[in-house]
Amino acid sequence: MKFNFFKASLSLALCAGLMTSCVSSKKYDELKASRDALEREQAASRQQVNDLTSSLKDREKRLADLERAMNEQQKVLDNLRNEVNAALQGFNQGDLNVSIREGKVYVSMSDKLLFATGSTKVNENGQKAIDQLTSVLKRNQSVGIMVEGHTDDVPLSKGTFGMQDNWDLSVLRATEITRLMTSKGLSPDRITSAGRSFYQPVDTGRSPEAKAKNRRTEIILTPDFTEIYRILGIQS
Repeated sequence: MKFNFFKASLSLALCAGLMTSCVSSKKYDELKASRDALEREQAASRQQVNDLTSSLKDREKRLADLERAMNEQQKVLDNLRNEVNAALQGFNQGDLNVSIREGKVYVSMSDKLLFATGSTKVNENGQKAIDQLTSVLKRNQSVGIMVEGHTDDVPLSKGTFGMQDNWDLSVLRATEITRLMTSKGLSPDRITSAGRSFYQPVDTGRSPEAKAKNRRTEIILTPDFTEIYRILGIQS
């Protein structure tokens, strides 16, 4: 009887031990799986942080390159504007203006400086201004040139020789200045001439002063920034 009781007690103890062992093993596996999942999440998080850091560095480098390119562009534009201003400083500053707009240098000359009323032939003083500007452009061979003629909105007098309207006047004036520049040695393939008539006024007022501002020739200078972009590895 005692022996049977002992056997039963031993069996119960063994079963309890096995059950405890099974529970501990299952708990261990669960904890291990939880730890492995956590490690995978941490690794993924570290990779995400590394990717974001790399992306941020690339973006910062890109911004730094763009800033350098913009600074180099501005330096080129400033130098060209200063050179043009120096060449034209002997003329009445009320008759011309040199400015930077939209990545280009604009040389605006009044019709008073260049032409007699209704004429397409550049006067003597205007020829001197064009000659001196041309000298600057011959030293800056990579600069593109657009010559634009602009008028006010006053219709031409009837019977004006060879012209029907302000379109003709603006085109012929731009073409005449282009011929002067090429006759002084500028390559014709660098220059484009265009007439704008009165459709791009700088002053929409109706006063004589406003109309005088609109009667102008704009010589638009466009530097070539391709080399700057190439050096910096930037696609233009």
